[in-house]
Amino acid sequence: MILFMISSFYKKNSVFIKKILLLTTSVAAMCTVLFSCASAKTAEPALNPVYVTNTKKINLLPPKYMSGQIDSMQLLNGKFGKESFSLLAYIHADQNEIFLSLLNDFGTDMGNLVYDGVSAEFDSAVFPAALKAEYIVADIQYAFYDTQKIAENLGASKLGFAVISGGDGTEIRRITNGTKLIAEIEKKTGSVRITNFLRGYEYNLLEGE
Repeated sequence: MILFMISSFYKKNSVFIKKILLLTTSVAAMCTVLFSCASAKTAEPALNPVYVTNTKKINLLPPKYMSGQIDSMQLLNGKFGKESFSLLAYIHADQNEIFLSLLNDFGTDMGNLVYDGVSAEFDSAVFPAALKAEYIVADIQYAFYDTQKIAENLGASKLGFAVISGGDGTEIRRITNGTKLIAEIEKKTGSVRITNFLRGYEYNLLEGE
């Protein structure tokens, strides 16, 4: 009896039922597409822009613009305002990635930086969480990446970039905003000094023997 009633109901309302089924299938398909797109967007790692000044920002260059290769342990002496610190830094940088590992005098891990052109991560229990990985990467790029690509990248944000080469092999790279000097990178054999006048910090990298 129940089967007969169901059969009769279906025959009388078959067109309506088919429309409901079609609508349900369409909604399900649309939801699948939307959730897939949302998942894809969520999965894409995003790089934060770097504010060179308080109003002008740039995006990081891809690792392929690295000039040469670095793979060495260095002494990092830094100064921010009146505070100073000294750490050991293992740096590996090539056309594929930047990897930086910071250690104290006892060999204790102080932080690790990884940048591959897609994402930038700085993992440290010592440095403040507000210290974004992209800003560390930017300083490394200013010092070691192709000068023409740096100039183009900064120029797109109306920032200046100049390179001064000395007869003794010294190279000075300067970032400017109009006539104001924002940062200066001085490179000598076995050492690099990075000074950011706007943010008030400086650090020196001395290559180990």
